Amino acid sequence: MKILSDSERELLEKILFHQHGVKEAFREFILVMSGDNKVRATTTETVEVARKLGRVLQVGVYVAKYRRSKNEVFLSIEGSQLLNDKLCKNVVELSEEECLQWMQGAPVSKSINTGSRYIVGKIDKIYLGSARVSRDNKLYPQIAVWRRLPEE
Repeated sequence: MKILSDSERELLEKILFHQHGVKEAFREFILVMSGDNKVRATTTETVEVARKLGRVLQVGVYVAKYRRSKNEVFLSIEGSQLLNDKLCKNVVELSEEECLQWMQGAPVSKSINTGSRYIVGKIDKIYLGSARVSRDNKLYPQIAVWRRLPEE
């Protein structure tokens, strides 16, 4: 369990501000880096208990994937929901049909104008996590295979 240092956290916040206009991301949480560059949000109490117990594999909720080498962050479903009202840039409203495609992990064709490689999808007030934007304006949702809705 590696807690993000102040400088790592600051860089993460700068990237989130640049990508999504978020100020002070996850300030109420301790951020922990887990395997595969995944960032998890947890509380101070949880970290203390995990240290006392030892051999704890994971703590917290997976909120983002952080690629330092490319200066990219993409938000998980839970991460985007925790930041919901703070997200003010590169957020795309989806129709019900597009939402279904998104949650199945299928590419969504959407005409958008953004300079970011990652956007956040939402339907009404429900945030659905990040998608990678391709050159041909297709959105590729970053939904884990085990979380995807089965195709009908």
